[in-house]
Amino acid sequence: MFDGGKFPADYVWNAKEAFELQLESVGKPPLSVLQEKYFLRNLLLSLELHFNDRDSSLEKEGGSLQELRDAAVLLLHDAKAQVARNYLKELFEEVFAELADRFLA
Repeated sequence: MFDGGKFPADYVWNAKEAFELQLESVGKPPLSVLQEKYFLRNLLLSLELHFNDRDSSLEKEGGSLQELRDAAVLLLHDAKAQVARNYLKELFEEVFAELADRFLA
């Protein structure tokens, strides 16, 4: 766990770069519809787990990090729930903006 539930800037920006590269590959052949479904689910869950040590008291009320946590819980308990690619791209940008605003050490 990082000090005070915050993260070094390098950790956040390296993670952002890694997730951006993965998101760019979605929708490109040879990914099937089923592969894309699970890829997006796993990517969202991975994003939540990558920053799960954050101090939730620092999260913006009703913000993207709370939305990310809620979506991850839903996906863990509902095997049929899907993640829309555009939703994940939008959430991804908002999550990293909130991380930069509230969670950089």
